[in-house]
Amino acid sequence: MINHIAPRTAKTDALTSLLRSDLPDLGEIQVSVVETSPDRSGEADTLTLYLNQIARWPRLNAEDEHRLGRQIKAGKEADGTLTSAAQAALEELVNRNLRLPYHAAKQMRVPREEMMELVSAGNVALLGAARDFDADLGHRFSTYAFWGIRSAVMRELNFLRRTVRLPRNLHEQLSKLRKAEATMIQKLGRMPEEEEIAATLGWTPEKIAELRSYQQHGQSLDAPLGEESDTTFGDTLKDEEATTPATHAEAADFKDALREVLAQLTPRELEVTRLRHGLDGEELTLDAIGQLQGVSRERIRQIEAAALRKLHEGIRR
Repeated sequence: MINHIAPRTAKTDALTSLLRSDLPDLGEIQVSVVETSPDRSGEADTLTLYLNQIARWPRLNAEDEHRLGRQIKAGKEADGTLTSAAQAALEELVNRNLRLPYHAAKQMRVPREEMMELVSAGNVALLGAARDFDADLGHRFSTYAFWGIRSAVMRELNFLRRTVRLPRNLHEQLSKLRKAEATMIQKLGRMPEEEEIAATLGWTPEKIAELRSYQQHGQSLDAPLGEESDTTFGDTLKDEEATTPATHAEAADFKDALREVLAQLTPRELEVTRLRHGLDGEELTLDAIGQLQGVSRERIRQIEAAALRKLHEGIRR
């Protein structure tokens, strides 16, 4: 289970150590077993295992949270490492709050197979919140940590749902843009202009336009336009003037056959045929071709007639 819940985008040694650690003697604990359908291998899926494990850890009261927070803060070394006592306090604080990432992920209403990806991102944020928790401020740890966890879950969701994955710094800038726009709508009572948003954020209008282009999501060509419609998104993109593959193939075959037949003509017959029938552009009269060739109109007619006989014979074969 540990290997599955460790996120791809962060260092996992610390989180792995936490979840693999032995349970302390906490007395009798109520364990809520999650009933789910087993997978094809007959074993419970990763999410079920995770929920059954976190159910072994009862929640902390405010006094215990503050006690653990002070132990963590007191045990921080100058280089950021923790003493053994502080590390033990950190592990207990994280383990007792593993429900928070699941709660944040559950609010996203994603398919079950994506849930653990979101929970993993939330676990990393939970670990960071536990290290930075300042109990002297008097806040509950869950209140302090939840919004950071939820933000991490939402970033991971955006990362998973995009056909083209965006860097996380762009997700953060997009979130900042949406928040600024919502604040200005509430303040102004109307949609703000791009220049107004740019001035508020200290960005250029070009940067905002670029960020908005990243907000576009992929659309499946097979996606229906409505719940009761058989028309798909791809049907609306059809070019009525475009040739079908069959027509295109037929035209290509005709060109190949014409090229083969024209190869039977002499250079002069081919030139007269091209000019007379406009194969390279405008059709010319017999007189015009005669002037170009320096012969009479009748001679051009005779050359054309001979060329047409060869073409007819070639087509019959």
